[in-house]
Amino acid sequence: MAEGDVPDTDPTLVERWLQDQQQWQRTLFTYLDSMMKNDEFLVHMGNAMRGSLLAGKPYPTAAPPQAPAEDPATADRLDKVLFALHQLQGQMKDVLMTLDEIRGLPAGAAANAGKRAASSSARGSRAKAGARKTGKRRTRS
Repeated sequence: MAEGDVPDTDPTLVERWLQDQQQWQRTLFTYLDSMMKNDEFLVHMGNAMRGSLLAGKPYPTAAPPQAPAEDPATADRLDKVLFALHQLQGQMKDVLMTLDEIRGLPAGAAANAGKRAASSSARGSRAKAGARKTGKRRTRS
C-alpha cells in the first residue's frame, strides 16, 4: 500500500451474505422459541399432525423389512421348469422343420406362414371394424 491509502474496512460481498444468513438464523430461532411457549400454536401444530395422519399421509418412518430371499430349492425347481420348456420349444421347432421337409417347403416356411396368417387376420378384423364405423346409425323416430 502507498502511504496515503486508507485500508478498505467494508466487508466483502461473501462476508455480508454470511452475516445476513446468521441474522436470519437468529431471527428464526427466536421466533420458534417464542412459538414453542405458545399453547395455541402447539395445539394447532398437534391438530395439523393428527390431520395429516388421518388423511393417510403419515410422516416418514423406517423402511419396512425386505421380503426374504427365495430359497435355493424353489430356484432349482424354476430352473428345471425353464429347461424343460426350452427342450419342448426345440422339439417343436424340429417337428415343424420335419413337416416343412415332408411338404417340400423351404426351411422355416411354416413359421413364416404362421406369422403371415396372424398379420392378415389382424388386418381383416381392422377392416371389418372400419366398415362398422362407417355404417349409418339408427335413430329413434
